[in-house]
Amino acid sequence: MGKLKILFSNLGYARGFNGYLKQHILHLYRHIYCPPNVQRQVLLELKNIINLKKPDIGCVVEIDQGSLNSAYFNQIEHLIDINYPFFDIENKYSQNSYLNKLPIFNGKCNAFFAKLSLNYQKLYFTYGTKKLIYKINLINNITLFFAHFSLKKNVRAKQYQEICALAKNEPGEVIIMGDFNNFLGFNELLPFTHDANLSILNDQKIPTFTFHIWQYPIDLCICSSSLLRKLHLEIIPQPFSDHSALLLTIASLP
Repeated sequence: MGKLKILFSNLGYARGFNGYLKQHILHLYRHIYCPPNVQRQVLLELKNIINLKKPDIGCVVEIDQGSLNSAYFNQIEHLIDINYPFFDIENKYSQNSYLNKLPIFNGKCNAFFAKLSLNYQKLYFTYGTKKLIYKINLINNITLFFAHFSLKKNVRAKQYQEICALAKNEPGEVIIMGDFNNFLGFNELLPFTHDANLSILNDQKIPTFTFHIWQYPIDLCICSSSLLRKLHLEIIPQPFSDHSALLLTIASLP
């Protein structure tokens, strides 16, 4: 196989915000109602990145399966095609959450798509509102987790502890990708990653998130330390989102 490429993107529900304050003010209405034509344009731009980089797997957070805010527009349908026929999409809240019954929240999802079928599980954090964790089995006994972590510091600390414990209990090597919301820096994660023998692949000097004049590296790839020499991480600007995408390449696969 040679290489395996994994794309991670925070799509921002395809509202087209690039993170700068002027755009947030001018298009504030998109938080309440985002026209389908705006969503189509954003998805087209993401699709251009996909066609250019040709990932084997795409992992997406903040994707809308058809909520009231999106005019019930199902965004995943515009990402899957003949090249990516295998996919799954799920509300990011727990399965029994009351939020799933509210029109504004029902449809707010995480998802993945892939060239080939994959074995996967949907797990859930014990703490927080956003609870969904995707666990995907890759080849060579490598496991991929991806999730969207809490904005609340005390809650995401519990989530970091939980996902690192999941990684520690895996028999093989592990990759964790996600929007970690670690606005206080990598130090938020280090106690948990060290305990599980995990390393942060990102360069902390390269931001992945923009809001007005502030920039932070919060979209991260964390991996088993033994995998470091096999991995390459590329940060890809997404002008249609306040987050950059991550493209992870795993080399030397049979």
